[in-house]
Amino acid sequence: MWAHMITANPSIYRVLVIGTLGAMLVLTASAWGQSTINAQITGGGGSGKCTFEVRVDGVADVQIRGNQGYLQTKAGMPAQWVRLKCNQPLPRNPNNFRFAGVDGRGKQYLVRNPAQNTGIAVVRIEDNRSGYEGYTGDIIWNGGNNNGGSWNGGWWNDNWNGGGGWGPPPGGNPGWNNNLVPNCQSSIRNKVRQQINNAQVNFNGQPSRNQAGSFVMVDGTANIRDNQGRMGQISYRCTMHPNGNVADSRYNVTQGPGYPR
Repeated sequence: MWAHMITANPSIYRVLVIGTLGAMLVLTASAWGQSTINAQITGGGGSGKCTFEVRVDGVADVQIRGNQGYLQTKAGMPAQWVRLKCNQPLPRNPNNFRFAGVDGRGKQYLVRNPAQNTGIAVVRIEDNRSGYEGYTGDIIWNGGNNNGGSWNGGWWNDNWNGGGGWGPPPGGNPGWNNNLVPNCQSSIRNKVRQQINNAQVNFNGQPSRNQAGSFVMVDGTANIRDNQGRMGQISYRCTMHPNGNVADSRYNVTQGPGYPR
């Protein structure tokens, strides 16, 4: 029946294709926009606790630092935040830190204890079935300290002064590493060459750099040419640590070889 309708009315086919591509682009943009999140702080003394809820289709790392969360997709579809709720910010050196998975069909486990990872807790989620699945987990601790650095909305003052290499406060970028753009573009170039016939990649102009929580987002475009001489263009985004390291990178083909059909 569907085949007959599409054959009889090609415009229906065009609408279906355009609608599907549009949905793909909206999903990708939404996932990018949900990489970072500010926790809802409910208040309360005593033991600390943060509860996260995310949607994963593949493998992802949940990173929590202070009152901020970051999602790094390791494999599969882009992971998405649902919520992050804490009764207090996570200190740099928490006492008796532990993690407990609450629900989700796959595995989730602690990768990094914040006391040994500059205050960043990392939980890995492995979802080995197709389709998104919701995961909820708790991180819990009994007090702790910030090594004398006062709290400032999820950032530490010693890092504003260059002590930790995380970069600048809002409104300036003196602490950003000069390798932000080169490291981002190198990561993008390698991914394009692996996926689109060893394509040549020529980046256009100077990409934008914007603060996003504890990270810097690098956005730009590039022209590509595959080994059959076909030309195209991509848009790309990197999530960067301000010290120059790549946290995540991805691209979309906007025209030419590899464009979704």
